[in-house]
Order: sequence, then structure tokens, then C-alpha cells
Amino acid sequence: MHQIADIVFFPDVLKLPKATLKEICTDMMLETTGTSFDLATRIWDVINTGDRERLGPCKNRLLAGKTSVTWFRIENEGALRDFKGMLERLHRNPFETINEVMPRDVTSEPELIAASVSDNENELYLRYMYNSGNRREINGTDVQVVPKCEVTTVFINQQTDLIEVRTDSRNANNIASHIARMIGQQVTLEQKKILAPYGNNVEHIANALEGELIDATSTPEFIFEDFTEQHTKAIMDILNALNNFFDDEDEAELVNNLRQSSQIFGEHLLTTPFVALILNGMERVGLRVNEGDLRGRPLYDTLRPYLQHQGGFIKFNRPVNGVEKSFTIRVGLTSDSIYFTTPATEEVIEFVRNQVII
Repeated sequence: MHQIADIVFFPDVLKLPKATLKEICTDMMLETTGTSFDLATRIWDVINTGDRERLGPCKNRLLAGKTSVTWFRIENEGALRDFKGMLERLHRNPFETINEVMPRDVTSEPELIAASVSDNENELYLRYMYNSGNRREINGTDVQVVPKCEVTTVFINQQTDLIEVRTDSRNANNIASHIARMIGQQVTLEQKKILAPYGNNVEHIANALEGELIDATSTPEFIFEDFTEQHTKAIMDILNALNNFFDDEDEAELVNNLRQSSQIFGEHLLTTPFVALILNGMERVGLRVNEGDLRGRPLYDTLRPYLQHQGGFIKFNRPVNGVEKSFTIRVGLTSDSIYFTTPATEEVIEFVRNQVII
């Protein structure tokens, strides 16, 4: 029966942070100088001969790292209960063998190449290979089209009927659909919504993770199709009048400028908050802070009531081997996925999964 280290391939080792690669090389008594590629190659040369137990101390990072995660749930309760047994009954048992597919045979249709059981027997890790596109290689006078083969990870919880695919959202849908077809019955596969249960508010996800919202991308709540250049100029005049007031403190001039500009808006100013008028014409609004939380900043708090979140970045802390470390994720509304911009561990992904997937 495969362990996690048995279904690791060279690209997985290469994706590990350089600091982690150096740690592994140190433990293996290998040279620790050179690039990440040099370090990964030395490690792979050792473990590819069969000594995979040497990867044990870092097994929680091998299939995690910087990755996009999309979740799906089989609506038919219990449909995944015997999924492991079904895989074991295949002609090529993925828990015992590696399906070594040749690159030329790889298509956009995902191919199951290996599988492993987690420490929890109800949790499975599957490795899929697929062609994510082709590239041209020019060698002298010869031009060859070479497939770009990707190997990705799927985490399955047989008890909760949850499927977690760690790749971009488009290919994640293909892989989840492939698993649904493998079950061999009429099942309903639903992609889990990330923001919908939170009212499309990234702030609520940040709260669930006890983290900080450091970046938010939004669209304006209101759109005024009859907005003219005259209205735009009136907004600029109001802002300039406020700015000038703090320079010369001329209240009469301020009131006069505000009244002149307000007359131009008419119905708009009576029915719409002024801040919403400022945002008119903006297709997307992005705000970011270098440190701390975006919430509590004057500009963000002023604009927030008139914006619809499309996504954002959240920073939160989690202990790794007893040491508190910072992690950042990007939440996407259109893709309904989460991308770990900081290399994650299995424990960190599990924390986000448990806190966010309602």
C-alpha cells in the first residue's frame, strides 16, 4: 500500500521551498549548495532509488505548497464510502502501482496515475496527470510540439463526500467530473461556493480564519448610465472645495462651491450617497495595505458600503511544528477557489477547509 512519499514525483520535490530542500539535503547528508533545482535533483536521485522514507519528516508539505484549491461535494450521501475499495478493484490498483503514462499519450482528459491512504483511512490522496497545453520547441531546423504534462493532487474524504482538487479551477472541474463518472452511478456533483455562504463578503472569511484582510478587489454597487462629464466635473469641484477649505478655512467659499455643484446633480444627489457617486464609472476598485488590516483604514471603510467584493487576500497565522507562521491566501469569487500564495502544509489546508467550507 502506497504511503504519501511513494506517490511523490520530481516536480513535487522541485516545488518545495528552498529552505525545505536544504533541510532535506542536510538530513540526507547531501551537499546543500546550489539552486533549488540542484538541491531537488540531489534529493530525487536518492529517493527515486526506493529510499522514500527519507521524506517522512516533510510529508505534510510534499503534496501541499503553493496551490489553488477547489472543493466539490457529492450530493448523493455515502457515494464515496467505498471509493477506496472501488479503486483497489481496478485492473491497475493505484494504491499498489504507478501508472507511468508516456507524455505523448497524455491528453486534456485527466488520468489517474497513483493513490495513497492518509493516516486517517477515510482520507485518500489521488495523483492525476493531464495535458494543460502544448509548447513548441525549436532545435536547429526542427520544430516539435511538446505536451505540457501536469501532475496534480486530489484529496478525498470518504465520510463527508468531499472532493478537494489542488489545481486551477478549470482543470479542477474536469478532474472532479472524472471522479464522479468513476463512481458509476447517477450522482450530483456540486462545486462548493466560497463566498456565497458569507454573503460574498471576504471580510467574513477573514474573521473565520482569525486573519487580516490585506487586499480587496471590488466592483461599485451603483452604476449611473446617465452620468455626464458635467457630473464628473461637479464631483471634482466638491473634492477641491473640501481640500481648499483645509488650506484657507473659508467656510463661506466652501458652502458656495458645494451648493453650486449640488445643483448639477439634482435627483442623483437626493437619492444616492456622495461616495457612491465618486465611484461611478469605475469597473473595478482594488485596495491593499503593506501591513495590518485593510479594515479600519479611512479610505476602505468609507468606500466599503458601496462596493461588492470580487475577491481578496487574507493573511492569518497557524502553528507549524510548534512555531507560529504567517500564511496568505487569495479568495476568488468567479473561480470559487482559494489559492495559497504562501507554501502551505497539509495542516494549514485542513484548517482553511474546516473553517471556510460550510
